[in-house]
Amino acid sequence: MRRLKHKMTLILALAVILTLGALVGTRPFRGHEAGRVWTPPLAQAQQEEPVWTWSIEKLQHHVNKVRAGKDMTPKSWPNGARVAVGLSFDFDTEPVWLGAMGQFSPGYMARGQYGARAGLDRVLALLDKHAIPATFFWQGATFYLHDEAVRKVMQRPQHEIGFHSWVHENPMSLTEAQEREVYAKAMEAFKKFTGKAPVGIRTAAWDFTDNTLKLIQEFGFLYDSSLMADDRPYMLLAHGQETGLIELPVEWILDDWPLFQLNWATHHVAIRNGEDVFKLWSDEFDGAYEEGTSFILTMHPQVIGHRYRMMMLDRLIQHMKSKPGVWFATHEQIARYVLTQEAKR
Repeated sequence: MRRLKHKMTLILALAVILTLGALVGTRPFRGHEAGRVWTPPLAQAQQEEPVWTWSIEKLQHHVNKVRAGKDMTPKSWPNGARVAVGLSFDFDTEPVWLGAMGQFSPGYMARGQYGARAGLDRVLALLDKHAIPATFFWQGATFYLHDEAVRKVMQRPQHEIGFHSWVHENPMSLTEAQEREVYAKAMEAFKKFTGKAPVGIRTAAWDFTDNTLKLIQEFGFLYDSSLMADDRPYMLLAHGQETGLIELPVEWILDDWPLFQLNWATHHVAIRNGEDVFKLWSDEFDGAYEEGTSFILTMHPQVIGHRYRMMMLDRLIQHMKSKPGVWFATHEQIARYVLTQEAKR
């Protein structure tokens, strides 16, 4: 009896630990100050009016705020290529830990610095080796933290630098005025350090507020690369109307962060074998090749930039180049091409 009681106590204690761990681990974008779990405004509204009570009209209105429109895959890619490959690198460095993860310690700052100090040079060397372009999504604050890094990228004019927030802040916690202020600060930094405004945007949380699409249009972007309604380029709709904005969709399985990154604060431990990720990414590329559409891959120099991962990426590029008709392009080049081809239809 005593042994059974002891066993039940252990089970109960384990259940409590797992429950607390889940609560801590799922706290989204926790800030520096201790406090309550942040809940998005829309989630708060749903608590007041549960979604199952919504009318069909309200449900349709909600899901149609931002929607995928027509498939923008052209009949063929430049020079008869079968697939468009867009390699992208989110140059997050320290801001991703500060703004997104709420981590302020020197240990996490060092991990961010790794992307600028070691990862970026390996990435650029690999791109040079294969003579292929890529798109680097940059936070406004990172220009000031790592001005030498942007010079390295700009010395290679085949690459594109896209917009990726100010300090990787979570847009879902911002008012419209705050979100606009963030865009303006980041845009000012872009113009100061690159001499021009970016044409592409990737939101910091791969998500939109009710105001994001309006701001993307207001700031004059050509394309977005944050949403996941398809594997192919598509036209973004706002309440059923075409916006003229191209979406180059992303996907978590085509992102190195969830596959390789480790964050003790959120209990995210994903140190994967390079062979596993090579198989996943090469299979996805082969599928895109067969379909004749696009392959958009998201990486981070602080994540992919480690040695064994760079060897895997080298193998992946070699695999892609082994097939005839592969067009390596920046996101801007892909977006402009599909718009040009759509105009000819």
